[in-house]
Amino acid sequence: MRRTLNSVLLVAFVLALAPALPAAAATATGERPCVGLVLGGGGARGAAHVGVLKVLERERIPVCAIAGTSMGAVVGSLYASGMRPAEIEAALASVDWQDLFKDDPVRAGLPMRRKEAQLNYRAELEAGWRDGAPVLPSGAVQGQKLGLLLRRLMLGASQTSHFDDLPIPFRAIATDIVSGERVVFAEGDLAMAVRASMAVPAVFAPAEIDGRILVDGGIVDNLPVGVVRGMGADVVIAVDVGSPLLAREDIRTPLDVAYQMVSVLMQEKTNRSITSLEAGDVLIVPPLGTFSSAAFDESVSVIGKGVDAAEAEAPRFRHLALPEAEYAAWRSGRRIARLDPATTIAFVDVASGRSRTERLVAYRAHALVGGPLDPAAIDAAVAGTYAEGAYQSLGWRPVRRDGQTGIELLPVDKAWGPVFFNVGLQISDDFAGNSDYQLTAELLKTGVSGDGDELRALLRLGQVMEVSADWFAPIDLDRRFYASLDTGYRAFDVPFVIGTTRVADFRVSRTTFGARVGLQTDPRWALEATMRRSRFLGREVVGTFDVEDLTQQTSSFGVRAVWDTLDRLSFPSQGSRAVLSIDRYEPVLGAEGEGWVARWRSDTVLSRGKHHLLLGTRWADTRDTPPGLAAFSTLGGFLNMSGTLERSLTGQTLGYGRAVYYYRLGDANALFAVPTYLGASAEIGQVGDDALDFSWERSTRAGGVFVGMSSPFGPILFGYGRTNRGNDTWTLNFGNLIRNED
Repeated sequence: MRRTLNSVLLVAFVLALAPALPAAAATATGERPCVGLVLGGGGARGAAHVGVLKVLERERIPVCAIAGTSMGAVVGSLYASGMRPAEIEAALASVDWQDLFKDDPVRAGLPMRRKEAQLNYRAELEAGWRDGAPVLPSGAVQGQKLGLLLRRLMLGASQTSHFDDLPIPFRAIATDIVSGERVVFAEGDLAMAVRASMAVPAVFAPAEIDGRILVDGGIVDNLPVGVVRGMGADVVIAVDVGSPLLAREDIRTPLDVAYQMVSVLMQEKTNRSITSLEAGDVLIVPPLGTFSSAAFDESVSVIGKGVDAAEAEAPRFRHLALPEAEYAAWRSGRRIARLDPATTIAFVDVASGRSRTERLVAYRAHALVGGPLDPAAIDAAVAGTYAEGAYQSLGWRPVRRDGQTGIELLPVDKAWGPVFFNVGLQISDDFAGNSDYQLTAELLKTGVSGDGDELRALLRLGQVMEVSADWFAPIDLDRRFYASLDTGYRAFDVPFVIGTTRVADFRVSRTTFGARVGLQTDPRWALEATMRRSRFLGREVVGTFDVEDLTQQTSSFGVRAVWDTLDRLSFPSQGSRAVLSIDRYEPVLGAEGEGWVARWRSDTVLSRGKHHLLLGTRWADTRDTPPGLAAFSTLGGFLNMSGTLERSLTGQTLGYGRAVYYYRLGDANALFAVPTYLGASAEIGQVGDDALDFSWERSTRAGGVFVGMSSPFGPILFGYGRTNRGNDTWTLNFGNLIRNED
């Protein structure tokens, strides 16, 4: 009887202790088990990790080690650095994802020469030329703004070179794209390690660290359970946010097949990691369904899914919780020391060996010395230099030297340079037998003879025939003053219209050599003085008019002022552009004609939500007797006097105004949407050879309606225009709303 009673008491005692057994039995020493957290990759789906962290904190689960891949590395590194889940959520919500996936600064911040080059209609994709063959960038996005964002978010941890010394030990996973090996970052630059971990191939350019070319770690280990186990974790909580495989009916294109193939390989490795989980481990799979891994603009919406999934699994890890007071003490000890905002930048260093313009980078950043270590101010200085267009990336990091704090700038020249080319194709058709095309090829060579000069060559075939070259050279190191030499040949047709009938075409060509000096202390404006020697030829190419060829030699001296803050040329939503040129023609060096030619062009955008109004003006006038072929101006074409043919209105004086309204269809905040617009225009203009006497009766009035879209190959417009004189056209063309002034 006594033996039976003892047995019953022993069983009761064991049952009473049962709830504590998982924790107590986790380690051989009886110490509290180390809880390792694994955050898998999944692009925008990875925001669900934040919801899991919220539940872990609410349940007072102390995490002793974190391993993350791709977006899991982003969230994991921020948490390991001491940020709370609410802070991480706020950081994700504050990101302008549309802007993040564009490397260039806003167009208003580009140097004027880059803005002007955009007026030569071309595609947005820049390629290089090396060893007699084209070379493409290694990613659609080089990750310039992503790198700056990660630097700001992880600034407090920038002095921590060993990731075991973070408030929570951390590992980031990347893939060596050359060897195919898994790379586990346990030390180094935390922001760069995370940047490498999320370098999705073909989307983000690879990161080069210690001679290795690194891409997204999800290729080799999207759920790094083994890594966190190797960090000493006794219990693993793994969060899988990977995308599901495509259904049979969704595999339709070669790209779908390629995507599915990669997904299958990643899924196989993820399944292997899941299989390695032990009895006491916990797997959390947020119910994300078909939520796109690319939907970063909606990523915070899945945080709640992470909360739901973690709460469903909470009974399996709740026994790992600390008492409230003990957890509060643990949590307070996991905050990293932030950099003092009053820290002064004592020096600026530039990493050597990766850029041909290190002197320019150092000079531009010199103004930061003596100022506070303000990430926003440093980012602005970096963006201004990056806007020069020669860099693949330009990052920075704080460094310590001789007891002082400074920053090190990390310029990397474009790997596909220093010779770049760009092409564009522009097609137009008025559905009345008048169709045309414009093929543009542009070649740019940087660093021709020194630090900062460049040679740009342009070839245009079709509606306008042009072969030209322009050499640009900064005079001072800051590139405020510059000089330029240019030469070229340009020819275009001018139709002669009587009533609504096209009766002849005249060909006007110009061969020119010019020089200019300029001043630009701010990206918004430039002021230039010009000298130009030209030869003009005008001849009839179609028609029965008995007109002799006209040849004129000209010499001119002028000034040109440009203001440009437009955000884009296709369908701008903010800013303005204005150009004023005044040229004096002199009968020197065998030239003819003496007089003044002045031209003005402006466009200003007013926007409210999806509604946009573009207000434009043009004006040209002459004084005395300048050479006729150099002095005449043209008007015509869709949204440049809609309903008329291109350049069908000519004269030495011109006045024109337009109001173009366009409405953005669809979700204007969608990350990868193709912007589509409905629009209409009201226009009025007058062209003549006498002094401009603008009146309602003598003017031509026009209007148009159109649908347009901003495609990856440039804006496409389909519309109808009509004038009060009976001219009308249907048109389909590729072309910007903002045109070159000449």
